[in-house]
Amino acid sequence: MTLLDINLLKQDDTSISFTWTETGDTCRVIRDEDEIYKGTDSFLIDKDLARGEYYTYTIERLDSEGAIAETVKMHTGTENEEKSFLNALESITLTTIISESRISIAWGKIQGIEEYHIYRDGKFLELSAKNQYTDRDIKGDREHTYWIRGKRPLPESEESFSEGKFVLARIFGLFNRRPSSKEPAMEDFWLTKKVGKLDHLLADRNLAEPKPRYFKWHFRYNTFLPDAVIENPNLLSPHRYFSGDGRGFDPESNQYRTKVEFAVELQDNKAILEYETDVGTTISYNWRKKFKKADVASADGIEFEEVDEGERTATVYLKHAVGNPITTAPDINYEVAAVFYHFGGYDISGIHDQSPNHEVYLKDNASEEWVSLHQTQTKGLAWMAGPIARQYWRMSNFE
Repeated sequence: MTLLDINLLKQDDTSISFTWTETGDTCRVIRDEDEIYKGTDSFLIDKDLARGEYYTYTIERLDSEGAIAETVKMHTGTENEEKSFLNALESITLTTIISESRISIAWGKIQGIEEYHIYRDGKFLELSAKNQYTDRDIKGDREHTYWIRGKRPLPESEESFSEGKFVLARIFGLFNRRPSSKEPAMEDFWLTKKVGKLDHLLADRNLAEPKPRYFKWHFRYNTFLPDAVIENPNLLSPHRYFSGDGRGFDPESNQYRTKVEFAVELQDNKAILEYETDVGTTISYNWRKKFKKADVASADGIEFEEVDEGERTATVYLKHAVGNPITTAPDINYEVAAVFYHFGGYDISGIHDQSPNHEVYLKDNASEEWVSLHQTQTKGLAWMAGPIARQYWRMSNFE
């Protein structure tokens, strides 16, 4: 018997088209929860879709009795050529195709990246020049999380003045001992996909419990310094050392440089956003590590835009710029665009400097534990300087 599979996929701003194996049998195609095709053809053009949004397609092959004989699912999205993205990962469409025996992931090519490091559940799988990967070593009764990571030089960046930043970053690298003179001029990209249990995703939808239509999501973003005491990279400053937070990654810790939380509740015709912010105390010491000064920076540089509501989604935009209240120093800068879907999906992107530590978590209203979206370690306070390359990340789920 010929196995059912998706062979060719094309997307533009408002349509998704794909072909599947010619089995000769009747096949049914469901987009999200709606049946959009049933027949013996092996191709579909789905039009009038929203720009830059994800959709789930289920292809069911039916036997002579009309029962489901085989199922393939695909999670993919439309493009968005009209929007200008600071984070290059926001413009990429990530496609995930699953069957009983494999998970396949494909992503749009990122200009300037020649190879990708691919991980599953934190374990390195391979280094690939291709922008796709198929995993057949999977377990149907457990979730899997895939990381795709790559780097590129600053001149390839979408950010303005990249060539100038590249020169300054290389100069910084020559005088910075950790970890490579080239690294400050290399942008870092992390693309993450969480895939639910295949046994659940491929189960007969007629027998499955209906998904709740509305969700309430809780989001938490902390920045912190892992060391107890940090040396000031400015050797001429009277504030030779600063107090750190002395901890590792922990969503429940009350030690941080900054903390931003929001809850977004998706309702039928609107989304309700609640948020709060907090800034930790900055403490400086002299060259003998004796107390010198303490102060708290303003939280005015933490900004939420109004929720952008669509028919299927609600998007929260967050900008963060918090400085050192004691001495002149670069701000802790980051930006987030978080898209939440009415049927439980999310697609969250961020960009930040490579210092201090950043940790991002998410949970829905029914969960007690936070899910880690992003965690990255500081490369030193000097890496907050403007010329240094930034880190880009994006995480979405298929559950």
